[in-house]
Amino acid sequence: MDQVLSQAEIDALLGGISEGDILTETVFVEETAAEEEKQVKDFDFMRFTKGKKERLPALEFIYDRFSKSLRSALSLFMEREIEVGVSPVQYVEYSEFIKTLPLPTNMNIVVTENLNGFFIVIFDAKLIFSVLETVFGSATISPARIEGREFTKIEFNVIKKLIDLVSAEMERAWGPVYAITCKYSRSEINPNYITMVAKEETVSLNEFSIEIGDITSWMKICMPYGVLESIKGYLISTPSREDMEMREKWFGRMRERIMEVPVEVRAILGRKRMPLHEFAALGSGNVIMVDRYVNDAIDVEIHRKTKFHGKMGVFKGSKAVKVDDIVQ
Repeated sequence: MDQVLSQAEIDALLGGISEGDILTETVFVEETAAEEEKQVKDFDFMRFTKGKKERLPALEFIYDRFSKSLRSALSLFMEREIEVGVSPVQYVEYSEFIKTLPLPTNMNIVVTENLNGFFIVIFDAKLIFSVLETVFGSATISPARIEGREFTKIEFNVIKKLIDLVSAEMERAWGPVYAITCKYSRSEINPNYITMVAKEETVSLNEFSIEIGDITSWMKICMPYGVLESIKGYLISTPSREDMEMREKWFGRMRERIMEVPVEVRAILGRKRMPLHEFAALGSGNVIMVDRYVNDAIDVEIHRKTKFHGKMGVFKGSKAVKVDDIVQ
């Protein structure tokens, strides 16, 4: 009987409910749901989808070839033994990648013209200073002191030589899969200045460890996944040795057949424009003044397009044209 409320307690309870001092179960559930709703975070399905990228096995093959050719090229360039190691390709968000770079850093944009894209080459400062010491004739390489300063003009000249070397080896490494042409564009020391890549975009990242004597440095190559996706059909399978041999034979045969194609070659001694009535009035013994003198260079045309400039003469008893220069 102790659990039975008195009339005064019942009146106080009803009064508290009507005035809002006492929360009912419905109100409590609503407020609890509101608090839980505040803790819910938005989920970006588009960003999640962009982050999940299909692996491209041929890219591993390309970078493996590149690491081997880079080792030989760097050893020849620096005239000392160089070791180059390659890490597996990673697919990361560009904003996460640039957070790992020191400031200032050395980022070089290389345009791939026939791929309609570009990639970014990042050099460790220790690699640049090691090459710099070698270029200026130092017999030993001392550990570089990274001061956090910008690179000088002389150091940028060394960087440009490294970029030319990397570009040549990248073209060679990509050859069996997809022919590309690399062209240096510009260098930046701050990743935020490179606006060609959106921060939320996924990029393929590959790191190469480079050992020069006792100095260990690195080089990274970053390429937007969207550029690779445009030629994904070439990258989803690794080319076999048989495919490479067959392709080389096919290119050789094609080159031989192309060299057998006949071309029309004409040497233009001079030109003259005249009205039709003057042309109709020409007769035996008339002299036509052309637009060139005897000693002027003449045009050599191939399929009616000027390709060479030369001089008229005689070779082994026959009239001939000596080529002086090539028309680009």
